[in-house]
Amino acid sequence: MLAPMLLCAAITFAALLALKRYAPRLGLVEHPSGHRTHDAPTPVIGGIGMAAGLFLTWLVSDAIEPGPAFAFGAVGIVAVGVWDDRFGMRARRKFAAQALIVATALALDGDLLHSLGELLPGLDVRMAILALPFSVFAVLGLINATNMLDGLDGLAGKVVLVAFGWLAVCMALIGGSARLTGILAIVGAVSVFLMFNARMPGRARAHLFMGDTGSMLLGYLLAWTAIDATQRSIAVPPITVLWICGLPILDTLAVSAERLLDGRSALAAGRDHLHHLLRARGRSVGEVALIEAGIGAATGLVGVAGWQLGMPDWLMFTLFVMVGLGYHQAFRIAWRSTRSRVAAVELMVPLAVSAASATAAADATRPADATRPADATRPADATKPADATRPADATRPAPTTPRRATSAEPLAEPQAEAALSESSV
Repeated sequence: MLAPMLLCAAITFAALLALKRYAPRLGLVEHPSGHRTHDAPTPVIGGIGMAAGLFLTWLVSDAIEPGPAFAFGAVGIVAVGVWDDRFGMRARRKFAAQALIVATALALDGDLLHSLGELLPGLDVRMAILALPFSVFAVLGLINATNMLDGLDGLAGKVVLVAFGWLAVCMALIGGSARLTGILAIVGAVSVFLMFNARMPGRARAHLFMGDTGSMLLGYLLAWTAIDATQRSIAVPPITVLWICGLPILDTLAVSAERLLDGRSALAAGRDHLHHLLRARGRSVGEVALIEAGIGAATGLVGVAGWQLGMPDWLMFTLFVMVGLGYHQAFRIAWRSTRSRVAAVELMVPLAVSAASATAAADATRPADATRPADATRPADATKPADATRPADATRPAPTTPRRATSAEPLAEPQAEAALSESSV
């Protein structure tokens, strides 16, 4: 069971080292621009490295049987991701390509979301003829939720790693050893990637990014694994998996709702996710990644604990809806408060700078010492001949008077730094 995990980790490690060296030649380097606010050009090969580790492990290991339809979808998603990382793709075209690949893979496999569980008391919700379109919608949703989550060093990797960890626990509880082995292989690939991507003591920035290739692949793997876990004869309740994947789902729904209310596309790039909010509130990149991974661990714990304690699906679903509504409301309030605070700071900065400039101008217009009249009452030295070659005092350069510090000056620089740190996150 652990051998495929170690094999996948080793292949991923070797692939990442090789790809990092050749990333500039391949054009797979992301430069700071627009909403990309990292400090330096960074290789975008993490997703390709993880894909190489997983694909080769699937080929050589007899303990993992991904299935041809699942493998086809994974390869297709990676191809779209690599093209996007190298050349860029418009959001609509990328979404259309994802939909085509996912729909084809699910139709070929036939493993769909046929049942959602007892979401209402005494009513088992079955999708019937809507199973395929709803399954496509669910997989696409999780792919793009994971993609949107990938905004800070180590963030998406840690949150997804926690989710796969809970899915591994679920597989262990129902005795799905083959599927557990496949999940552990994914855990190995993601863990190795985080060695290069997550911020650690002594490392101020990521050495490489996963890119859209990595975030889309991990979202696809997470969604497919979740569907497979919930549609077996001995299965995990769908509501439990919903809790396990709760953070990316809730954050994406909250952000999409706000964008649609503002008249923007839900798929457009933006700086309005939970990790942007936490950064604007003064949290470091490492702290934000740990906070969101902790939230993901907590939601997964609620889902698994509710399942093991025998809580009905409809109660767990009702609780999830309530948490989602509360999350959205708290999200809106927190963003309004943060933006109001940033706006107030930005208003104070020009006032402080203007006060400092006015003081400097006043000092510049102060009369110089050279314009002071000569002292006429001072007796001349009659016995001493005048020094004709000595320049008169009136022509001596005026001494420089040090400018006074004002109470506005100490305020200007810290307030400006604060405004910049808030607005650039």
